[in-house]
Amino acid sequence: MNTIELQSIVFIYIADSMFLTTPSDRHPIKSAIAGHGCDVWTHITLTVDFPWYCLSYSRRHGAKIGVEGTEFLTKPDQVAEFLIQTDSIIQVDQLLLVSPPRLNRTKHWQMELLAEVWRGRFKDSGFYIHVYILQDGRRYVDAPNPGDWRALKNLTQLVQFSPPDVD
Repeated sequence: MNTIELQSIVFIYIADSMFLTTPSDRHPIKSAIAGHGCDVWTHITLTVDFPWYCLSYSRRHGAKIGVEGTEFLTKPDQVAEFLIQTDSIIQVDQLLLVSPPRLNRTKHWQMELLAEVWRGRFKDSGFYIHVYILQDGRRYVDAPNPGDWRALKNLTQLVQFSPPDVD
C-alpha cells in the first residue's frame, strides 16, 4: 500500500467519526429514561473541523400527534434520508449548516440556513468536493482551492430543502 492509499483510509476513517463522547459524560438518569440502547450525553467533543448539520423538526400544522426535536448529523445522506422520511405528521422546520472557519472563510464557526448540498469532482482530483448552497444564495465550496464551482464534474444533488410556509 502506498502513502496516498494510507492517507485516503485515514481520511475516510476520520470523516465518519466526528463526535467524541466518554463514559464519564454519560448522564445516567436521562440515559435510563431514554430507553434501552440510548444514551444521553452532557458533553461531546467535535473531533474534526468538517461541516455538519443541525436539523429541527416538529408536528405538522393540523396533525393531532407528533414530536419535536433536533438532530445533529454528520453526512449529507443522513440529512437526505431524514427529509425523505418526513410524513403527514412531522415536518422539518429548519436545516442549518454548521461550518468551520476554513469553509465559511471567516474566523469563526457559523450556523446558517441551508438549502442544498451538491457533490462533484474537479477534473484533476479524485476526491469528492461538496458545494453548500445557503438559503440566502451564498455558496461554500469545500476544497482547499475552491476555484469555480461550475468546473466540478458529475455534479449530484444530495440534499434539497425549502423551509415550510409560516401561517
